[in-house]
Amino acid sequence: LIAASLVVLISLGVRQTFGMFFMDFKDDLGISLTQSGLSIGIQMLMWGLTGPIFGAIADKYGGHKAIALAFLFFIAGVYFLYAGPNTGIFFQIDMGVLIGIGLGGTAISIPMSIVGKHFPLSTRTIAMSFVTAIGSFGYFLSPIFTNYSLKEYGWNYTLFIFSLVLITGLVAAYFVRSPSESESAEKTSDQSFKEALTEAF
Repeated sequence: LIAASLVVLISLGVRQTFGMFFMDFKDDLGISLTQSGLSIGIQMLMWGLTGPIFGAIADKYGGHKAIALAFLFFIAGVYFLYAGPNTGIFFQIDMGVLIGIGLGGTAISIPMSIVGKHFPLSTRTIAMSFVTAIGSFGYFLSPIFTNYSLKEYGWNYTLFIFSLVLITGLVAAYFVRSPSESESAEKTSDQSFKEALTEAF
């Protein structure tokens, strides 16, 4: 529960601050506000598209593996954003594609689904609400730090710090493990991924 909360706090906290960098990107990288907006659009699209994929990975191989894989994409996106290449099409790849894929497995849906499997229906809502509450705290904390860091140290150093924070999330992902069949509060199902999609639609 604590590890999943930390994952969500880090993922959503970092993601929430990208708008604060846009003027620096414009001045130093020549990225227009239109290009920045496009990158966020791509990011949201990739977040939505890859969520079910990471969900399938979590079901098949374990939640910690799905979240760790997503964090690798997230870290790569932030790293290339400050170290380069980070202009032109590479800005869209870094900010849009890589970070968007990272959010698909580290944002709220995958960690919360894994937490839900550890708790019976009587306490599941409370446990998942706890994860949501901690994640929301990232919305409050990250902009405060980012505003200070951008003024004092600049955008490069701030993104470097974000990389280190995301590595912390990668370590925390190891502990967000799907329960075994004997530990799970849910009954196991033999339904395939294709059958689940058919039922959903």
